[in-house]
Amino acid sequence: MKDLSVPLPVNKLYVSIIILCLFHGCGLIGFYTPYRDWFLSNTPLNLILATALLFWNHQGLTLKMVAGTIGVFLVGFTAEVIGVATGDVFGEYYYGDAFGPKFLEVPWLIGMNWAALCFAAATVVNTWQKPFILKAAVAAAMPVSIDFLIEQVCEKFDFWYWQGHVAPVQNYISWYVFSFLFVLVLMPLLRNSQNRLAPYFLLVQFFFFLFLNLVEFFYVR
Repeated sequence: MKDLSVPLPVNKLYVSIIILCLFHGCGLIGFYTPYRDWFLSNTPLNLILATALLFWNHQGLTLKMVAGTIGVFLVGFTAEVIGVATGDVFGEYYYGDAFGPKFLEVPWLIGMNWAALCFAAATVVNTWQKPFILKAAVAAAMPVSIDFLIEQVCEKFDFWYWQGHVAPVQNYISWYVFSFLFVLVLMPLLRNSQNRLAPYFLLVQFFFFLFLNLVEFFYVR
């Protein structure tokens, strides 16, 4: 087994963090320029790049980890398809065009987003010396906290639209339940691996949407 005690080359981690911050920072600024539509149209590129950097920085990646992540992608995407079609999973909503190509009215990137967020969260808590269920409970809250921030601005940026224009409590409960189940699967698979970019991946997304909320609240309204 590969020696995981040997850290990634410092430059690799730093370059990844700089790219994450640069792309999200440019997006944050670009959303409030005359080129807003161009920046919104490149949202998929930003998500794909961030996810690629996450996996590029993962040490000890195995086929089981990849298979588990693909499983999360498929289940998460299927839940979204059922949710959009019936309104019974997350509530009544539909997707805009910001996330790119869709299948059955759901952008493909939404499944990737589920997988990347839960992968990163599971990797982060795996480093803690805490009970397994407690770590899973905290890990599940990480994607939900990011989703909460996105929900406040989702319609302004053509992400998705809610009936009544407000995300129901059902949405957050379902997000937490699915996230909890996903990290329960991923945590054992990721136990013998390491990803120093994972906390930065989550923090950059959290602060990106936090700043979007602050700008919308204080300067745009």
